[in-house]
Amino acid sequence: MTPLFETERLLVRQFTHDDLDDFAALCANPDVMRSMGDGNTLPRETVAHWIDVCHTKYATRGYGTSAVIEKATGTFVGYCGVVRASDLDFDEVIYAFVPIAWGKGYATEVARAMIAYVFRVSTLDTIYATIAPENKSSQYVADKLGMRFEREWDDNGDIALVYAITRDEMFS
Repeated sequence: MTPLFETERLLVRQFTHDDLDDFAALCANPDVMRSMGDGNTLPRETVAHWIDVCHTKYATRGYGTSAVIEKATGTFVGYCGVVRASDLDFDEVIYAFVPIAWGKGYATEVARAMIAYVFRVSTLDTIYATIAPENKSSQYVADKLGMRFEREWDDNGDIALVYAITRDEMFS
């Protein structure tokens, strides 16, 4: 599959059904999923459905959640995307990586490129990140991306920190 974009160390492409084993293993890891959504792991069937949703999003919006591949090894190391949950009125950047990829700067590298890509292919003016207060690593990534803290948000009883970056801020 043709990459959507590449960074210095990573290749980003649309998910295929061939990614299901790696994607499902990532989403079944409690350490990875602790800071994602409601913090619960996802069953294989849900991940398979997520791949189908990704295909629809790319067809209708031009972007969605994508597979992240380490160029040096060709190994699936995680996912990144800009998504809009059905119950929200904003688009947010998301990412998750296999534990052996943690601490390498991949989140900052791929999120910066994903945000730029989505601004290029969409009419969005702002992209957000919602981060659990205890997730200091993602707060650090948001700061490195040039995202600014906007507010605390009550996400159905859980507090999230909301960061944002506009198109103008990204490309200034």
